[in-house]
Amino acid sequence: MKTKIIAIVSTIFGFILGIVFTGITVSYSAGEMMIKEIKSPLDYDKTIETIVYRLENSQKWHVVEVYDMNQEVIKHGGEPIGRLSIIKYCSGPYASEMLKSDDRKKLAAMMPKAFAVYEKENGEVFVSTANGAVMGKLFGGETEEIIERVSVEIEQVLSFMNFKFSIL
Repeated sequence: MKTKIIAIVSTIFGFILGIVFTGITVSYSAGEMMIKEIKSPLDYDKTIETIVYRLENSQKWHVVEVYDMNQEVIKHGGEPIGRLSIIKYCSGPYASEMLKSDDRKKLAAMMPKAFAVYEKENGEVFVSTANGAVMGKLFGGETEEIIERVSVEIEQVLSFMNFKFSIL
């Protein structure tokens, strides 16, 4: 009888410990999973120029705007943040497919899509964007299918950096 109690208590303790460990792991890695950051092999200006060129010369994508966030921040009372630009881009066909359903209209809050291009204090240039692989899994169904197709095309746009979306 004592052995059964020890086995049950050990099982419950192990289960609870597993839940706690999983929660801590997800808490620490969620931010890294949601946003992908990759080092650019090019300098700051050339990285922006290359991304804009590749978007504008793709079949379905166009650049909506390129914001110099340092200028925007300073212009509106903030302290300088260094070289950081946001490239907003969109696809008419994908936007139409995504937003034609009333259930998905709320996703317009995440549109148009964006890349952040920034130079860190050490001079290295990085590009970050929402992780399409994770975002698709969060929504599931037809939304996931659309996001997966978008992700494949965006990987091609960023292929000069060997960029790939991933779950981890």
